[in-house]
Formats: sequence, C-alpha cells, structure tokens
Amino acid sequence: MAKMEKPERRSSKRGEPERRCVLSMSVEPIEKMVRLVLGPEGILVPDVAARLPGRGVWVLTDGDTLEKAVTSGNLHKAVARSLKAKLSKGAVPADLVALIDGILERRCLDRLGLEQRAGNLVTGFDKIKAALGKKGAGMPSLIVAATDAGEDGRVKIQRAVGKHLPVARLFDRDALSKALGRENVVHVVLFKSGGTEKLKADISRLLSLRCQAPLSCEVQGIEE
Repeated sequence: MAKMEKPERRSSKRGEPERRCVLSMSVEPIEKMVRLVLGPEGILVPDVAARLPGRGVWVLTDGDTLEKAVTSGNLHKAVARSLKAKLSKGAVPADLVALIDGILERRCLDRLGLEQRAGNLVTGFDKIKAALGKKGAGMPSLIVAATDAGEDGRVKIQRAVGKHLPVARLFDRDALSKALGRENVVHVVLFKSGGTEKLKADISRLLSLRCQAPLSCEVQGIEE
C-alpha cells in the first residue's frame, strides 16, 4: 500500500494550504506550486489539480529552475530522496515543463468558458461598459487581454473598469475566441467570484512557469 502524503500545512498568517518544494525545500502556498505524482508505470505525472491518488511531491512553478532541474537530473534525485524510492532512468519526462504548461493553459481557457456560462464575464468594450452600468453589477476583478491586442484598446478598457485591475496577457485572440465560442475576442473582463480567483491562481502559475512578470496592473498610459 502506498504511503499517504503528509497533511497540508497551513500558513499561520492567512490559513492558506502550504507544502514544501522538493527542490528548494522552502514551504510555500500551494497556489504557487504543482504536484507531481509517481504513476503506476513509474513515471512522474503532473497533477495540477492535486487530485490524483498515489505518492507525490510538490515543486514551485519556477520555469527556469524546474527546467534546469529536469535537465541536470536534480529533480530525479530530489524525488527519489523524498519518496524514498529507486526511480527508473526515464521517471522524469524530458518535456515535463511543457506538459505542465499545456495543462495550465487548458485549465485557464476552460475556466474562461465556465465563467462565461456562469454569467461572470463580459467581452468587448461596449458590452463591458453596459454591464458596469447595470444596477447590481458585480465587482470587476480581472482583465484578460489578447496578446495581439492593441495598446490603445487595453488603455481604453482599463480606463472604463479601473486602472488598478490586474491584466493577464497569455493567449491570442484566436485562443480566447475559441474558448468562449465567439469571434474576435480581444478583451475579457471577469467579475469577482470564486472561479475568477481560481483563474488568477492558474494564470499566476503559468506566468511563473513561462518566466514572465507576475500578474499585476498595467497602468502605463492611463491618466489620473
């Protein structure tokens, strides 16, 4: 019978679940990490949703560090040491970082579709302004802008919804349009909800994995 993992640690400050990174040995919130599970065939599998059974370890989604650890064999050694197991030579996939990237990207795009069906997002400048003007409108929480969107459009959107809203730029308009089943989706505004917070967490992990700047507000070009 496989050994059970230790219960999640809880941050003394905010009560957020924490785990120890098998590479850095630092204890961090799980929203910054990804779980890796040793599958039945002895191969590490990314468990981004942290739901798969079996023995696993946690790693920070620092793309550069993780890629180097895979290439150098340090991840293989760290996992073997943590699980107290002898791993096969190919236990750590050479494309592990790409596998995690693909799963996180799919989760983000799928989440956009879920939030749309929940009536929790609006696309297009006119519809965004109309939604904000409605009585009882939700609180804007995140802007998702296509990577191929013009800078003037981003400034226009932020001026309408609030310049201190975080802006995520990870997907082009084709990917956004496909995720939402619409044509030419360039800007998306999501309102505050549990689903939006989950999306922010996945976006943050994806940005870190791609060695990009953290999710933040882009206030350049917006006048007071």
